[in-house]
Amino acid sequence: MKYYVYLVVAILGLHGCSPKMHTESGEVNFLSKESQAVFLVKSMGYGKNRVEAVANAEKNAFRVLLFRGLPGSDVPLPLVENEAHTRSVHATYLRHFFAGNRYRSFLMSSKESSKLTKIPGGKRIAVDLKINHHSLRRDLEENQVIRKFGY
Repeated sequence: MKYYVYLVVAILGLHGCSPKMHTESGEVNFLSKESQAVFLVKSMGYGKNRVEAVANAEKNAFRVLLFRGLPGSDVPLPLVENEAHTRSVHATYLRHFFAGNRYRSFLMSSKESSKLTKIPGGKRIAVDLKINHHSLRRDLEENQVIRKFGY
């Protein structure tokens, strides 16, 4: 009986050590500037399948742009000054932006730039994205998430 208890504890312990997939990542790189308003970035995405991984890559690009900044681009600093304050005060806007897929209105194109590869816990893919950052900034200003320049 004692050995069965050890066996159950060992199985439960090993199950807790299974690889976990990280979905929020900062793996976003600036590639080029297409025009005054549009730039191209490469973003890594993780998920259980291709659709989930691509959506994750798109959301990661916008998270980095909003809360971290994108070195080498026109937005080297975060668009949002205080992430914690913004996440609490503008929770409805951000929920609608990410969960409601509103971020897609600022995507001009989304192309897979690598094959879907299997990793522990899921799949990974690289996606090239064209983002209209001027429209994004204007939308954030209109919804009072960020201040207008000069005010």
